[in-house]
Amino acid sequence: MTFPLGALGVLAVNPGVSTPRDPRRWIYGGLDVGFAIAYAAAIILVVPNRLPSAEIHLWSLPVATALMAVGTIMGGRRGWQVAVIGGSLQLLSMVLMIARVLMSAAFLAGVYGAFGKAAASGALVGVALLVEIVGLLPLFQVNYLRSRAGRRAFGVLGA
Repeated sequence: MTFPLGALGVLAVNPGVSTPRDPRRWIYGGLDVGFAIAYAAAIILVVPNRLPSAEIHLWSLPVATALMAVGTIMGGRRGWQVAVIGGSLQLLSMVLMIARVLMSAAFLAGVYGAFGKAAASGALVGVALLVEIVGLLPLFQVNYLRSRAGRRAFGVLGA
């Protein structure tokens, strides 16, 4: 069949040929696995912590990213739900982590004077890096999952 498109030419549609699958599902799955491993390695090797609440908060990042990976690779309606929940949990964890860093920065600036203000400005740079390192992947992935293309790739058309 052909459909006229005016000045653009003619669009040929062959109903017997299926369209290629969306590769973003597998790209996001691979990125999720890589980031989960990188987060876990960074926590073990670079940021050992003795404060239990901070340790739990830090470990929420690789756990949520692993949830996104499992859901994305699993596919289907249940996989879509798991990936959206994992991405949402990671975004929530990032927001709470930003709040913790900003509270620490405010404390440093208030208690230690000029030296504390310099440390607080360093903490603000850390917040900017936190948004880039922790927040962008789940933000883009949840956006994709909630889009029409993402729902179609997972077979969740009515969600």
